[in-house]
Amino acid sequence: MPAIQLVIFDLGRVLVRICNNWREACALAGITIPHDRPYVDDPAAERDQEAIVLLDTGRIDLAEFARRVGPTRGISPDEVIRAYDIFLREPYPGAVELVDELRAAGVATACLSNTSDGHWRQMCDPAHASFLPLDRFTWCFASHLIGACKPHDAIYEHVERTSNVPPGSIMFFDDLETNVAGAARRGWNAHVIRIDSDPIAQTRAHLRAHNVLR
Repeated sequence: MPAIQLVIFDLGRVLVRICNNWREACALAGITIPHDRPYVDDPAAERDQEAIVLLDTGRIDLAEFARRVGPTRGISPDEVIRAYDIFLREPYPGAVELVDELRAAGVATACLSNTSDGHWRQMCDPAHASFLPLDRFTWCFASHLIGACKPHDAIYEHVERTSNVPPGSIMFFDDLETNVAGAARRGWNAHVIRIDSDPIAQTRAHLRAHNVLR
């Protein structure tokens, strides 16, 4: 097995705690939504997913996203934005220290996130609860800046070209099986981080098992 040269992290539910679902975000924002929402039917859910992809690839802005998904979620566009603004919580304990430890060990690191401009700005803002010092990573890859989302090949190809690291020397952590499967198809050493236990402990266990960290 090739030596790991680059460790890549998803952000939400891997390094940064986020709301578990839309209802939790609305509850935290003080928004009441109908009991039969957020989705009315499968076509509505599909339309919302399309809007999420457009937002996360920078093709629409937050105002347009809110206008599109508000009706299916049973709340106003302003309330959509309030829930969006509160969706990111805080980095998991030990997240920053893990990235620093890898850097000290001479291992390159990166984040690879399906995200949007507003959430990216929050994570870059030292005054925000979700602030993560992204400058600690060797590279930062965000879907809204690249114009592609996981699990599509284009975003993984972008990472490979930019980092110039062979796929077999990349280790990747994500909480979604589809994203991990997409990376594995490229030849990455990819692992699912479960949401039912400490993500940092899981990540460390994988890194130790592959002799990346002791």
